Amino acid sequence: MKTLYHNCKIVSKGQVYDGGALVSDGVIERVLRGQCGGIAADEKIDLNGAYLAPGFIDTHIHGCGGFGTDNKSADDILAMSELLIKQGVVAFAPTIYPAELAQMLETLKKLAPAVGRERGAKILGFHMEGPFISPAKPGVMKPESIQPVNLDSAQKIYEASGGHIVAMTAAPELENIDKLAAFAAANNFILQAGHTNATYEETLRAADFGVKHATHLFNAMSALNHRSLGAPGAILSDGRFSAEIIADGVHLAPAIVKIILMLKGPDKAVLITDSLTPTGRGEGRANGEEVKLEGGVFRRKADGVIAGSALTMLEGVRNLVKWGCPLAIASMAAGDNPAALYGLDFGILEEGKAARLVALDQNLNLQKVIF
Repeated sequence: MKTLYHNCKIVSKGQVYDGGALVSDGVIERVLRGQCGGIAADEKIDLNGAYLAPGFIDTHIHGCGGFGTDNKSADDILAMSELLIKQGVVAFAPTIYPAELAQMLETLKKLAPAVGRERGAKILGFHMEGPFISPAKPGVMKPESIQPVNLDSAQKIYEASGGHIVAMTAAPELENIDKLAAFAAANNFILQAGHTNATYEETLRAADFGVKHATHLFNAMSALNHRSLGAPGAILSDGRFSAEIIADGVHLAPAIVKIILMLKGPDKAVLITDSLTPTGRGEGRANGEEVKLEGGVFRRKADGVIAGSALTMLEGVRNLVKWGCPLAIASMAAGDNPAALYGLDFGILEEGKAARLVALDQNLNLQKVIF
């Protein structure tokens, strides 16, 4: 079955141009420039001038719509898949809070059966946000859930997931981070720097071991100072690092997002939501605690600490564009860059790639999801 999507603006590889795309049995066969007359296809779909772009890939998301990893149910992950595809998210990494080891293993065993059963957004595998993080930068993580690097624990976590760990956040300054990085490499998952009080030097040293991606840059992280650059200084100045950005205007000021994009370049910023289970609602529970939506983010009711975002990927793209980022670059942050980081065969509008695409109107409203 060949389908031609035409009369659209192609968003691909940091460029936007008039054209179309020919999709054959779920694979992008041709990316076309200009008019698409004379192209043979079983079906021709006129997109009426919409942008045709890679589908969004959210590599850090705890939950949405009342569904989340903290509910410890495979059905919740499957429900997230069906909800997210309606928002233009074609793949996601359900993100798990740290907990006492037995509890984490139980959670993973309950969630793992969802992988491969999804009918909407593809489940990439799980992102473990801990437990090997800094007690000095817990964010909303519970102190009793944080532990030093322990390879035996890491092995048990990996096994409980059924081998479906795709990323783990860890603090670069921890003892044995080199061994954890080697374990990650051996088991084909990404070890990323986050919830860290690391110095500039400690962060660069971790990069030598293979820690080359950063969890929600600047948040739950040592400060950037003009004489003491901390983890953010290393991440911003070293080309080996890519970095997550939460573009809700609260976790990161718009001006800082602009600086990140200037310093990291168009291919090293990875847009995420870090959204919580009650996203789409005014309040609810996240990580076992009551949270409420206040000032555009969820805050813990007990003390007002930011617990996570209420962002969607589409809202993040819109915000980037509103703050002056070209749509082509915002699209890279939402699709191309996470696809490259995770080695996916989709997430870029390119010949030979799987067709997981979105059509957006001129106001960046979602018109169609192709998957």
